[in-house]
Amino acid sequence: MWTCLESKKNDGIKIDMASSFYVGDAAGRIVNWAPGKKKDFSSADRLLALNLKLRFSTPEEHFSQTPLAKYALPPFNPSALDEGAPLSDGAIISKTKEVLLMVGSPGSGKSHFVLRHLVPAGYTHVNRDTLGSWQKCVLSMEAALSAGRSVVVDNTNPDRDSRKRFIQRVPSSVPCRCFLLTTTIEHIRHNNRFRELTDKNHIPVNDMIINSYKNKFEAPSLEEGFSEIVKINFVPSFSDPELKELYQMYLLEK
Repeated sequence: MWTCLESKKNDGIKIDMASSFYVGDAAGRIVNWAPGKKKDFSSADRLLALNLKLRFSTPEEHFSQTPLAKYALPPFNPSALDEGAPLSDGAIISKTKEVLLMVGSPGSGKSHFVLRHLVPAGYTHVNRDTLGSWQKCVLSMEAALSAGRSVVVDNTNPDRDSRKRFIQRVPSSVPCRCFLLTTTIEHIRHNNRFRELTDKNHIPVNDMIINSYKNKFEAPSLEEGFSEIVKINFVPSFSDPELKELYQMYLLEK
């Protein structure tokens, strides 16, 4: 379990965070931050200072009082996520029987969303990781529909062909909606790293898997047979304040 710096014992010496500061040269400075200077090899020092909420300076800024140099931060800022942001741009639960096809990369929050919002509402959860093949997923979907239940297909479904396997087997009397995860690639990598740090049973999602999804991805369209395409946002929610603190830190440089 993560323990924040302020709660650690320091041989009985209280840490005055407001008076503390961090000096380092892995500052993410861009090329020509000073005339003829190369870009920094890393931004790890600056990111650590941001994570610890410490004032940060480069050696030049601290010892020589040079002006603040231009630098670049990772494109995804985990502390900027809004826990009060809207979860979707459309209705989530339908009052009538339907099929929902999830579309999103591993690590985008698909299964978390399904288990938190759809399964408790009575949707049958169809997932290839559990059933082993898309053929078995189709059969499970058909069985649930025959029993009068709504279904959510919780696979990555990145392209038209993978989605067509299900859409063409949905009766014309049953609407089929698409739930598209909007989680960015950088955000997905952050989620994966967070799970590696906090869940010993988590199987890491490497860049090859993420890039494979990205290369296969075709944006869903109503022409495929969907009655509606709803965008699903990743909205963080935490019951443990220490896990929230860790999640809001920079865990990767890129």
